This record gives sequence, structure tokens and C-alpha cells, in this order.
Amino acid sequence: MRAVGASPGARAVLMVAGTSLFMVLVAWATLIGPDEVFTGPGPRPGPGTTSAETCLPLPVVTNADGSTTEQIPDDINERNYCEPPGAGISQYRDLVEQHPPPLWIKVLGWLFLGTLLLVLAAGTGWLLVALARAAFSRRPEARRLEAEFGVLEEPRAVAEQVVADAAEQDALLLDGDARNAIVATWHRFEVQGGRAGVPRRPSETSSEYALRLLDLADADIGPVTRLAELYREARFSDHPITEDHRAEAMGALDAIRRSLGVRS
Repeated sequence: MRAVGASPGARAVLMVAGTSLFMVLVAWATLIGPDEVFTGPGPRPGPGTTSAETCLPLPVVTNADGSTTEQIPDDINERNYCEPPGAGISQYRDLVEQHPPPLWIKVLGWLFLGTLLLVLAAGTGWLLVALARAAFSRRPEARRLEAEFGVLEEPRAVAEQVVADAAEQDALLLDGDARNAIVATWHRFEVQGGRAGVPRRPSETSSEYALRLLDLADADIGPVTRLAELYREARFSDHPITEDHRAEAMGALDAIRRSLGVRS
């Protein structure tokens, strides 16, 4: 039964994580136990053996002080020796260390471990790719649209918006006082830039933003410079702004559009 609320990507991530954990545990067990698994003394006969079975007594060594001890022979795994009394784990460990596993067993163990590590690395790589795709798919719609828009599309979009907005911008330039009309005409570039998907940066002034838009659209620098001068004169000067200024602004604006119209 499918888990409620679990997306396919989340289930895939959980599956890969569980598989990777299992492989790590298997690799860990392989690292700590191949010698004892293959070369340990193995289980010894229990006390419940029948009386018909016999075993060979262990060799007895007489010590210098006259005491005797039973010695574990080298061929204890090959012949049926009796269980040594009181044999500790250290004796079995020494026996294992004295009889290392065959070379082919070591090679087989390392090949198996190498295969597990390769599978683990491949699973980890797949998991990272899946997480990256999941994170990218959850990006906000605005950022995805911005990425799809692309830098190469911005000049064309700005040029099209400036040309398409000609009637509204001309109406602003012809309306009311010449000073206010020129200022409003220049500020209209902000509306056109927003429609083109190139918003104004927080650090930009209105002049800087309009100049960046027109430069991005590759407008003719001459009329752009003249229209910017008329805007600054109308915006910050104290002397009268006449109809001659308005007419000059209209000529500069028409020249800007003609340069954009050829390229668009």
C-alpha cells in the first residue's frame, strides 16, 4: 500500500538510503570477520557424544617446575583430538593467527568488498542527482520563469516593449506642462522595462535604470544621451522648459525607436 503523502522522489530516496545502509553493514561485517569465518577452529564436539567415539589425547608437555600442560597441536583441525580442558579464547585466536586463510579466499573477500563499494558509490551518486532534481523542481515559479527567459532574450523583449508602448509614451510627452511631460516620458521606461521582465535594481536611480535598459536593447547612443540630458534639465533645473525642449525630446524619442525598430 502506498504511503500517504509520499512522493515518488521521496520513496526512491528512502529506498536508496536503506539499500546503502544495508551494503555498509555487509561491508563492515566482511571487514571484521573473513579470517575467523573461514579459518576459525569451528564448533567442537559437545559433551553428548556417544561412548563408541574415541579421540586422540592432546600432547602433554612437562614444564621446568615439573608441572604438565596439554599442548594444542598444529593439526588440531585435521585429526580428532580431545577437547582441551580449560582452553581460552586467546588460544583459539593464536591458532587462527598462526594459520591464515588461503590467498584465493582473501582475493574473493576483497573482490566482494570492492563490488559493494562500487554499488554504494553508484547509489550515492544517483541519490545526489535525485535530490538535486527534486530541489530544482520545487523552485518558485518566478525564479523558474526568470531562468527560462534567459539573458539573450532580454534585449529583444526590451526593444519590443519600447516600440509597442510608443502611443502611451507619446501621449505623456504631449500632455500638460513641458517640464512635467519630459520627466514623465523618461519615467515611462520603467514601465516598459518591467513589462519586458527586466526590473529596476534597488541601487539604481531612474536615470541609471533607463540608460541600462536602452543600452541592453542596443539603442542609438546619440538620441539616448540627448533625451537623458533633457530629462535631467527638466527634473533638476530652475530655468523655464519650453516647447522647444518638448519638440527636441520628441525627436530624440523617435530616433531611439527607429534604432530599436531596425533591430527588433
